[in-house]
Amino acid sequence: MRKLFAILLMGLLWFTLAPADAAAAGAPDTHLVPCQASEAFQERMQNAPESYYFDQPYQAYESNLLCGADGLPHLQLRFDRAIDVVIPFAIFFYFAGFVGWSGRAYLIGSKRASKPEETEIFIDLPLAIRAFSQGLLWPLLAIKELTAGELTVQKNELSVSPR
Repeated sequence: MRKLFAILLMGLLWFTLAPADAAAAGAPDTHLVPCQASEAFQERMQNAPESYYFDQPYQAYESNLLCGADGLPHLQLRFDRAIDVVIPFAIFFYFAGFVGWSGRAYLIGSKRASKPEETEIFIDLPLAIRAFSQGLLWPLLAIKELTAGELTVQKNELSVSPR
């Protein structure tokens, strides 16, 4: 429980005490300019071959993005656009946890079978469906097992190699 509290406290301090980016604080962003005002971008656009695959992206970049000194479009990471990073990360994290928790639940369940080696080779469908359904709720189950002390082992159960 203390570890969970420490992690939550670290996250809270990280997001509240982290310095705000310069653009949000009111300081001008000197190294990125609108692409339509960038001479290097205009030169790149003029030297690009004329085709749909070059014209369309350059026109979209020119009106919507910011360019650096190299004339290439850049995306700014700002706190107001953090949701663009948080949502894909959350989806990935949930899916990775789902796969891991489902596999863990299947292996724990297969150890209870009469022939556990066979259940690892030949998939037991009812057990797999039960493991997948547990995997859907993996964040709640992980918190429950962490608070109950079932997710981690005690220090005296860890093997330490002699050195």
